[in-house]
Amino acid sequence: MNTSTPRIRPEQFKEWNERMVKKYDPDSFHHHPCRFVRFIERKRVKAIFELININKDDRIIEIGCGAGNVIENVTTGKLFGMDISAFILSKAKRRLNERAHLFQADAQYLPCKDQVFVQVICSEVLEHLLDPSSALDEIARILEKQGVAIISIPNESMINRIKSFLMRIGIFKWLLQKNGDYQEMPERMDDEWHLHAFGLQEWVNLFEKFFSVTRVKKIPFSFLPLRYVVRLEKIQ
Repeated sequence: MNTSTPRIRPEQFKEWNERMVKKYDPDSFHHHPCRFVRFIERKRVKAIFELININKDDRIIEIGCGAGNVIENVTTGKLFGMDISAFILSKAKRRLNERAHLFQADAQYLPCKDQVFVQVICSEVLEHLLDPSSALDEIARILEKQGVAIISIPNESMINRIKSFLMRIGIFKWLLQKNGDYQEMPERMDDEWHLHAFGLQEWVNLFEKFFSVTRVKKIPFSFLPLRYVVRLEKIQ
């Protein structure tokens, strides 16, 4: 269920997102002191590459590449990454050195030619955007006719239920704030940085406007789907 709506004006988005990235640095999830948080991130990255085949001549891009934690695992192909945040792109440049061509852009307005990429990765990005549909339209545009997109999204309702449980038993701050890299962690991420809190079926309905949904993996476990990794094929 969609429990939140965009509340940032388009002209504010870039500056607002930069503040959010610095406050809730996505890179810190991959190095979080909590083992379970790190485990989820590893499972998510592993699932992405289980759903994609990259050949040495393929062009692959990550939309919203963050600090490069995902695309650093790509070992072949011609690699590109983009993010709207200058702060997080600087981290990606240090991590990837010159392994990838990195550039700053908005996922809703990609400065790329039509049908230039064989694969697109977009992981934990759409929920932060003013208009996820525009980003999906752009991803479909830049993909080749046989192209594949791998999208990951949070299961917001389950994450919020688990946070509420941790707060009730009194360990939320100790587990996710005191030992973490954040100044603070909201009880619900959709109260601040996540502009959309769709359920899986709502995401699928949105994806199917542009793609065929061919696989859905539940992360970290089928009985505990805190994240979904979805494989999409471009509609011919």
